[in-house]
Amino acid sequence: MKKTIITVGMIFLFFSCGKDKQKEEGGGLMDMIEGVSDLNKMAKEAEKIEEENEKLVTTIPISNEALKSMLPESLLGHSRKKFSVGNQFMPDVAMGEAEYEKENGDIISLSIIDGAGETGSAMVTLARLSFARDFEEQSDRGYRKSTTINGYKAVEEVEKDDYSDAEDAKIDLMVANRFLISVEGQNMSVNQLKKAVDELDLKSLEQKAN
Repeated sequence: MKKTIITVGMIFLFFSCGKDKQKEEGGGLMDMIEGVSDLNKMAKEAEKIEEENEKLVTTIPISNEALKSMLPESLLGHSRKKFSVGNQFMPDVAMGEAEYEKENGDIISLSIIDGAGETGSAMVTLARLSFARDFEEQSDRGYRKSTTINGYKAVEEVEKDDYSDAEDAKIDLMVANRFLISVEGQNMSVNQLKKAVDELDLKSLEQKAN
C-alpha cells in the first residue's frame, strides 16, 4: 500500500511538472519519450526506496554528539559562528545545522538530516525521489541540475543577483541513502561549494549508516 502511495504521488508530481514545462517550452514527442524514460527510472527507484524505508523506520537515529562531530569548526576558511543539533519541533528527527562566516560577510550554511526513524525516513524518501531523475533547468537567473559529487548523488543550484555579478549556490547530497546534506553559500560559486564539500568527512558519516 505504501509503495502504491509513493508511486502514485511521484507520477502525479512528475506529470504536473512536465505539463508546466511543456506549456512554457511548447513540448514535443522527444520530450514525452524522455519523460516516460525518466518516469520508469523513478518508479524503479521508488520500489527500492520502499524496501529500504522499512529498515530506516526502525533504525535508531545517530546521537546529537555524533551529529555535532560532523559540523567542523571551520569550512573553506570560514569560522563556525553558530550551530545546533536536535530539533524542538520534530524531536524524533536527528538534525544538525551550522553557519560559517568570513570577515567580508560571506556565509556558508550546512545542514545534516538523518533519515532514521519514522519522520526522518519520510523526509529522506521524498528527497531520494528528487535525486532519482536526471534533469537540468535553466533560467536567466541561474540553473538547477542533477549531478554526482565525490560518488554521491547530488543536486546543484546557482542563482545570480539581479543587480551584480554575484551569485549564491547550493548543493544537496544524499549519503548512504540515509543522510541528506545541504551546503549553501552566499556570494559563492558552486565550484567553491564543491571544495567545501570536499572538507566534510562524508565517509565517516557513511560508516555510521552501516
